[in-house]
Amino acid sequence: MQNITITEDLRNHVNALCAESKAWAEAAPEGEFRGYASYDEADILHYCEHYTKGERCLTPAEWDQAKAWEEYMDCYKSENGIRPRWTNWSDETAEEWDRLASECIERANAQYEAEKAEENAVNNYEFESPADIANSLVINF
Repeated sequence: MQNITITEDLRNHVNALCAESKAWAEAAPEGEFRGYASYDEADILHYCEHYTKGERCLTPAEWDQAKAWEEYMDCYKSENGIRPRWTNWSDETAEEWDRLASECIERANAQYEAEKAEENAVNNYEFESPADIANSLVINF
């Protein structure tokens, strides 16, 4: 493994993303908690080593692509209960990973709403006595 030097482009890109994320979190309405992304030099270096197998620094586009893939992995697991380990961060563009993650979120939300509706139907079920059956045998004691 060679010594990786973080490029100024990547450092500036990640710092801009972190600043944007922090501003979004700080703009939360009163009582709403929002987390934000924060990466230091060691984090950036870790991701570069991990995603390039220690060969080089990621480009800003590759950083976005890897982060979008990580989000897709989480969304897919939320929807299906397993991580799609058959995928690789470099298989798709960042935009495609974002689209796939959005689709997973939509399907997971639809599934959640269907489960809640079913649960409500079961909890709110009221037994209705069936009508008397004509010509039925009635036993009186």
